[in-house]
This record gives sequence, structure tokens and C-alpha cells, in this order.
Amino acid sequence: MSLISRAHTKCMHWLSVIQPYLVEVAYFTFFLSRHMTLPLFQQYVKEEIEKQHKSTTPASINLTDTTKDALTHEEITLSVLSLQIAEGLPAVITVIMLGAISDKTGRRKILLWMPSLGSVLYSFIYIMIQYTGWNLDGLFMASALRGLSGSMTAFLAGGTFYAINSSNKENRSTRLGVQEFLNGIAYAIANIMVGYWVKSNGFLRPFWFTFICSCISFLISFFLVKEVEITQQNLVANRISSNQGSNNCCIDTFKPLSRFFKCCKNRKLIKVWLSIIAFQSYAIVHLGQINTLVLYFIGPPYQWDSDKFGVFAAVAMVVAAIGAAASPVILKPYLSDINITFIGLFSKAIGTMWIAVVKNETVLYFAILLLVGELLPFPMLRSVVSNSIETTDQGSLFALMHCGESISYFLAPLMFQAIYLHTFKFFSGFVFVISVTLLVIPVVFTIAIKYVEMNGPTEYERMSGENEGIETSQSYQQLQDQEETSQAISVISNTEVDV
Repeated sequence: MSLISRAHTKCMHWLSVIQPYLVEVAYFTFFLSRHMTLPLFQQYVKEEIEKQHKSTTPASINLTDTTKDALTHEEITLSVLSLQIAEGLPAVITVIMLGAISDKTGRRKILLWMPSLGSVLYSFIYIMIQYTGWNLDGLFMASALRGLSGSMTAFLAGGTFYAINSSNKENRSTRLGVQEFLNGIAYAIANIMVGYWVKSNGFLRPFWFTFICSCISFLISFFLVKEVEITQQNLVANRISSNQGSNNCCIDTFKPLSRFFKCCKNRKLIKVWLSIIAFQSYAIVHLGQINTLVLYFIGPPYQWDSDKFGVFAAVAMVVAAIGAAASPVILKPYLSDINITFIGLFSKAIGTMWIAVVKNETVLYFAILLLVGELLPFPMLRSVVSNSIETTDQGSLFALMHCGESISYFLAPLMFQAIYLHTFKFFSGFVFVISVTLLVIPVVFTIAIKYVEMNGPTEYERMSGENEGIETSQSYQQLQDQEETSQAISVISNTEVDV
């Protein structure tokens, strides 16, 4: 065997070894790019609008500095919010469509490479705008394209699907915890890099870096990640579903989703929806709190600068990410996913209340340790959902689960920042007391999940519509046997003619 052949064999061997974990590599590079572009585009819009106001305000108009700052801040806020809506609303529809299509066709990679491609186009448009000049319409096009690609919610759904179907049932929560760890580490690195990189080099180089990270994620997702192998029974069910189509694209795509809502007599589906509601309600509290922390620490009584807050947020997220990765490994032999979720909710409540009431800056840093479990509810609730649903339905269900998250990304900050602006004058930490109160909602739904888990059946309950698939599967198998028989007769006839 030649040297080239041996090298090729060894490379293919190592590629097959790391193949199941390539999704995590794409996951990290995608979210590193994502978490960098979020503060980058906000700072870029702020800087360009401030330049515009300085250059276009006529000298004849006498405005006080306070009025100018108020008008500028209002335009910046509206522009940033409009760009977030331009991405978030299309993503809600797209992620549901991609989930349904992935289940219908059996091609789950579309949940990974499509949002990666949207991220590539997003960074590329921002780079071109910096070369050609400020253009707010171009920014809206970038946001709309990333939203139409599914944005981060589609990638979360795809990453979750691959994590739970590339490991056995006992290790699913650990694998999901590793993904949450990578997400947290990417968030920490991105915040530190943006804070120092923009100050020293401007916006162009950071956007080139996000472009390269998105390209890496796209190339890995499209060319190196393999499709998840499904069982023969599931493959037959997919083919039957295709053969029984109504020739209407919308009906054929979205009609299978209707059985997820027929959960009155199905305890497994009740458990799934309780998990989704608990997940979404916790996501609203978590996302709203993270965005409000910026206003809280740069205002009185702390008056931190952006660099100091960036380091605090990065360290807190690293600690929480380590907790999300290590806790399932340590606690899983002794506790269920639901019990670990309770630990995460308790950690969030205690750490948040500590931030609200403590005013001593030195003592405040202890909140980082108290919030060590704040990311745990996300992988644990995803694991609960994955253990309650069949593989062929997971793409659609996780798409439904994460589409609400895209709405939360711009609604939660609005809600919490509005509370902060109306309450910080008499108690700056009151918004965090409210967020602790709102944690009662995911706690109640998690208790309901525990109740259903204790009183429900242990085996999988089929959803409405699946029995028909089994019956049709038998008829399909009979038809396939007839085709094989006719092919055999044809071969024998041809052989006789040759003789």
C-alpha cells in the first residue's frame, strides 16, 4: 500500500471517530459568530447614528445637549429594535417550516447549514456596508436574510436533534449540557473580544472574524456532518406520508404538526407541552435579566464602564457554562432531569435576589457562584422532551419549542427594560425582584411535569395519527413484496429467453 493510500485510510479513520462530535464544532463557531454580532451591530448602529446627528444638525437650530442626546438615543433604540424584529419575526415562521421539512424528508442537516448560511450573508453584508458607506436599508436586508434562514433558533433545534440522536438515552442530558457549555463559553469569549477589539481596531476586523466563523460552521454542517440514520420502520413511515400527500405543499408540510396538539388523553404529550411552557417561561426571565444587567451596572449606584461589565458577564457565563456541563455528569446517577432542573431554578432565584439586594461591590461578586446552575434548566428540559417523543417527530417538535425563543429574544428585553426604567428611581434592583417572582411560573410547570412523570405510563404512547401509519406501513410492505416478486419473475423469463 502506498504512502498516500495509508494516509488516506488513516484520515478517514480519524474522521469517522470524530464524526459524531463535528456538530459541536459547528455549534461553537456558529454561536461565537452569533454572540459577537449582537453587541457589534448595536454598537455599530449607535456610532453611525451619532455621526449622522453631529453632521446633519443645522447650526441655526438651537438644541440643548440633553435634547440632542435624547433624540439620538431614541433613534438608536428604535433602529436596534426594528432590526431585531426584522430578524426575529421571519425566524419564527422559518424555523417551524424547516422543522417540518426536516421530518418530512428525513434530512436534518438543513437545520444546521441553513442558519449558518444566513449568518454568512449577514456578516458579509455588514462588511460590504463598511466598505461602501452607511446604509440602514442594507442592515434591514441583512437581518431579514438571517431571519429567513432560521437564525439561531433553527440551529438550536438542529443541534439538539443531533445531540439526542448521537448518544444513548442515559447520556442525552450530558451531551446537551456540553452544548450549553459551548454556548456559554462562546458568549464569554465574544463579549471580551468585542469589547477590546472594537476599541482598538473598529468594526471591520471583528465582522471579518464573524464571517470566517460562520463559513466554518456552514462548511462543517453542509459537507462533514452526516445525516442521522433512522430505522427502517421510520423510513417506511416517511415514504408513506409522502405517497399520501394532498399535492398541497402547505397542507403536506404542516398537517403532521397538528397531532402534537392532540394531547388531552396522551400523558407523554402533556409532559412535552408542560416542558415547553416551562422552557419558554424560564427563557423569558433569563434573557430579560441578562439584557437588563447592562443598564443596571452602568447606572447608579455602580457606574461601571463597558469593559468592567464585559469581564463580569464573561466570568459569570463561564462559571454557569461549567456548571451546565459538569452537573449532569455528577448528578445524573442520583437525580432525574426534573430534579436537576429544580436545582437550576433555585440557583437562578438565589443569585438574582443577591444581585437585587446587595449593594457592596465586593460582596456582589459572590452572585457569580450562586448563579452556577442558571443554565441547567435548558438542557434538562430539552432532554425531558427528547425522551418523550419519537425520532421522526423531533425536528418539528424542537422547531416549535425554539420558535418561541426567537420571540423572547426581543420581547423579554423590552418587558424587563420597561420595568427597570419605571422603577430604578426608587429601587434599582426591583426589576430583579420581579424576575424572581416570575420564576414561580417555570417552577409550577416543572412540578406539574414531576407529577405527570410519577403518575404516567413508562412506555411510549403513540400520538393520534401514528396508528394509521402502521396500518399503511403493512400495506406498503405488501406492495413492496409484490414488486419484488414481479421483478424475480421478469428475471426468470429473461433467463429462459436467453437459453
